[in-house]
Amino acid sequence: MAHRPTGRLKLLDRFLTVWIFLAMAVGVGLGYVYPSISSTINSFSVGTTSIPIALGLIWMMYPPLARVRYEDLGRIVRTKGSRAMLSMSLVLNWLVGPLLMFALAWVFLANYPDLRDGVIVIGLARCIAMVIVWNGLADGDSEWAAILVALNSVFQIVFFSLLAYFYVTLASSWISGQATAVNISS
Repeated sequence: MAHRPTGRLKLLDRFLTVWIFLAMAVGVGLGYVYPSISSTINSFSVGTTSIPIALGLIWMMYPPLARVRYEDLGRIVRTKGSRAMLSMSLVLNWLVGPLLMFALAWVFLANYPDLRDGVIVIGLARCIAMVIVWNGLADGDSEWAAILVALNSVFQIVFFSLLAYFYVTLASSWISGQATAVNISS
């Protein structure tokens, strides 16, 4: 894969962080000026799926996923060192990451249970779409990114609610003496 110098990034890519903050500011501003905009946006949902968010995710993830050579994925997983890469990804994402967020939440937000529990839950939720986008910006290996994202997606589906229950209800009760019920809705 050819690497391009940092100076050659497209304008959109070079200032992606700025665009993200700008989009957040516009969203907060629209919510402030037009408080009913959230119900208008929510009206474009099917069940619990927001159609605007789904379309945005597809628009964001399609280009990097279109570059993946899917026929090579099986060969890549069988290469030397792949077991270590997969294991490291799982350990960092599902042991170290949640434990670190749990510790940070308790260190900085011990007296704010709602915020603390929110930080813990956010620490359990991997932002899979952004992994793909940032990997593309860094000229990372598209095939490895697809493999790791797929693996972590499966782990997120299987373990998210269990880890949320463990960290928010059980482990937090060991520290505070009070159990907090976790309600993970679909």
